[in-house]
Amino acid sequence: MSVPTSYSLPRLIIVMVECILYGAYVVLFGLAMWTLPRKFNVSSVKKFFFPAIIALFLLATINVAYDLVGEGYAILYTWPVHQKTWMMAGQSILEITFAMSDILGDIVLLYRVYAVWGFRKKILVPLVLLLSIAKAFYIITIVTLIRSTVEPDKPFNSLVKVSSTFTLVFGVINAFTNVLMTLLIAGRVWWISRMVEAECTSLRRWYHRTIAVITESGVIYPLYIILEASLVFSPLWVPNPATVAIITAGLAPTLIAVRVGSGSAYDNQSLHTVMQHSNMRYSAHAESRRSPDFVFNDALVASDNAFENSSIEDIQEKVDSIV
Repeated sequence: MSVPTSYSLPRLIIVMVECILYGAYVVLFGLAMWTLPRKFNVSSVKKFFFPAIIALFLLATINVAYDLVGEGYAILYTWPVHQKTWMMAGQSILEITFAMSDILGDIVLLYRVYAVWGFRKKILVPLVLLLSIAKAFYIITIVTLIRSTVEPDKPFNSLVKVSSTFTLVFGVINAFTNVLMTLLIAGRVWWISRMVEAECTSLRRWYHRTIAVITESGVIYPLYIILEASLVFSPLWVPNPATVAIITAGLAPTLIAVRVGSGSAYDNQSLHTVMQHSNMRYSAHAESRRSPDFVFNDALVASDNAFENSSIEDIQEKVDSIV
């Protein structure tokens, strides 16, 4: 019997989307692996950031590989729809790898919030509480799914209903918390970059700040969560959305890793460094004006300009060296 288009077309579309996103992910992961070792002098990069990016990529690779095999088999051989045991087990693998990636990706974003807000622990408390509640609901959902897969002959109607409710609760809380983390990072990065640009006006432009906000805030994953939630209430059927979700969950931290490795990331330390050098520059400038030898001749004006230019270059060098 030929496979109807209504069954095969959504699967083909989702496979193409997965391949495109995973291809972009591979490129970004390669850039992160190339640039992050430059920052191994920073303990958090070497001991946490670098291993986390590798783990996220491995989880996404396992998920994508298994999903492509499952989707290919489903399109070619499972019409009328017939779920084989290995396919049901594969669904559990997809959900488990997504859950692990979701938790790890959120930890990376939490650390980013922590860094850009000057390592203030009170910023993390409500975020950790919300994320813990969301993950608890999703873990219960996964346990229910695995139990129904291992023992398919036993009725789990009540558990399935509870699982569906828990999945919805997880999605709402997870989306809200990720959007909140994104706004916290984006707002702080925007403010820090404006302060930095006030001291380096000839070196930074507005679009640098916009790029920094987009890439460092992890906005990709919250956008996907919102899109997926909107599709739940639409007549469109999306097969295995967890695979696209795990790719976007890895893309957001990897983009941040590329910025960190290239020395372009903004955080509270970069603001402190720039302000410190700014104070030094203006203090020296004021001292030179108070000096009895200060006169408005060409030589001293040129010397003053040279000092300001060297200070700006020094500021830029310091900012680029900050994680």
